[in-house]
Amino acid sequence: MSSSEIISRPSVLVGLTRLRSETFREGALGFGAQEVISTSVIHQAWSQQTEKILRDGVWGPRSFSLEFSRESMIDWLEEIRRESYVQGKGTWTSCKVYLYPDSDGRLEVFDVELLRPAHETTIPDRPADALTLFQDLKAFPRTLDNIPQWMWTVFRAEGITPPVYNPQLQTVEWNNKRLPVTETGTDFSAQPQIIDPSKEPGVFAKVGRKLFG
Repeated sequence: MSSSEIISRPSVLVGLTRLRSETFREGALGFGAQEVISTSVIHQAWSQQTEKILRDGVWGPRSFSLEFSRESMIDWLEEIRRESYVQGKGTWTSCKVYLYPDSDGRLEVFDVELLRPAHETTIPDRPADALTLFQDLKAFPRTLDNIPQWMWTVFRAEGITPPVYNPQLQTVEWNNKRLPVTETGTDFSAQPQIIDPSKEPGVFAKVGRKLFG
């Protein structure tokens, strides 16, 4: 998956139109602004979101008393994230939503965590730990070669083996278990199948080599 991509499918355009209407109405966080940029990092376990607002040619943060409704922003982005999943390749991790009062906005997605530099905030942004990434890959699994280096670095540091997508069976495999994977991610309604690693050593041996060298 590329590190940056503009998504413009119908569900994105509908969501952007709804956001524009909500953002620039009187009393809302973007009222009187020329542009609003919302940056989100989204994981299965948690998400973080920040805004920059352009007013009178000056960029500033949003008022803490004003925010997007959960339905119009986070719920919408989580839906787009599921729709963006490609079996074995994964889905995006971060995004930027660009909003304008008099023209169409856009959604740009990234396969990395977009964390703010320390000089931009007094509270450092929190990068994902291995268990958070484990949950992400369990829900939106990737083949070994499609797990990016930044994720491998976290897994190696904490000694955790990630879930892996099996393209032959279209399943996700972890801790000697497997579940079927659909076009929108793992089917958690199914009963996990127990794997006997003595009969299927291949994929787990490859994970070990990738993780520990």
